[in-house]
Amino acid sequence: MSKSFQLNLVLKGILIASGVALLLSLILSLLFTFTPLRESSSAYNFIVGVSVFVAAVVTAYRAGTKGLYYGIGIGMVFIVLLLLLFTVLSPDTLSWLALGEKSIICIATGGIGGIIGVIIRR
Repeated sequence: MSKSFQLNLVLKGILIASGVALLLSLILSLLFTFTPLRESSSAYNFIVGVSVFVAAVVTAYRAGTKGLYYGIGIGMVFIVLLLLLFTVLSPDTLSWLALGEKSIICIATGGIGGIIGVIIRR
């Protein structure tokens, strides 16, 4: 018997991804402040990728099935959330290349994390 897709798991996954992103952002900002490291877009892409990956693994593990769907769902909703936050908070114009790059990262890491979460469950 197949379980149906549970939207509440995706929303919980978004909360997990947001929490991980905030934690990693705090750690990275402290590193940038107290070390000679410089800011780069790859550091922020790393934060986005790790956050979605962790959230997808946890969500797919809880679901036990359909990990790819849950992971891609988390990645897509997270990128929309990032887009909304960027348009509200940033005075800069949107870079379509950066948006595409983060979209690919979110969807790919979400899908991979979802598959791994289901595999771990079994």
